[in-house]
Amino acid sequence: MVEAYDPRNHPAQLVRRIHQRGAQLFTQNVQHPHLSVTQFVALVTLLKEGAVTQSMLGRMTSMDPSTTTVVVRKLEREKLIEKRRSLEDQRSSVIELTEAGRQCAINHIPVSVEAGERLLDPLTAIEQQLFMELLRKVIAVED
Repeated sequence: MVEAYDPRNHPAQLVRRIHQRGAQLFTQNVQHPHLSVTQFVALVTLLKEGAVTQSMLGRMTSMDPSTTTVVVRKLEREKLIEKRRSLEDQRSSVIELTEAGRQCAINHIPVSVEAGERLLDPLTAIEQQLFMELLRKVIAVED
């Protein structure tokens, strides 16, 4: 069994490699220094949803609490978001975009779209559609 097992072809390893390639394609064209895919997803989520609690941001972006904390800290340090205590629950922090964060999110949407297109370029249009449907189906199992 050990001889026949190839970890490079394990589904989780292949998905990890696809993620790495997608992140690489995005970061090649990033205009804001050191903006990661995860940080961009947080910014765009705030752009679309408005101010949310830090825990809600984590849930909306499928980040665990420690990753959310790191992402929020970095974005706050870059002055792309502001963090304040919730008026309703003093234990919670509310996160919202600054004007610089709003512009950064808007400016990087085309970068993200292009990275996604380049990632799927080797596939035909029908394969791209099927691939995306299959990815959503696999993810739906955890929801």
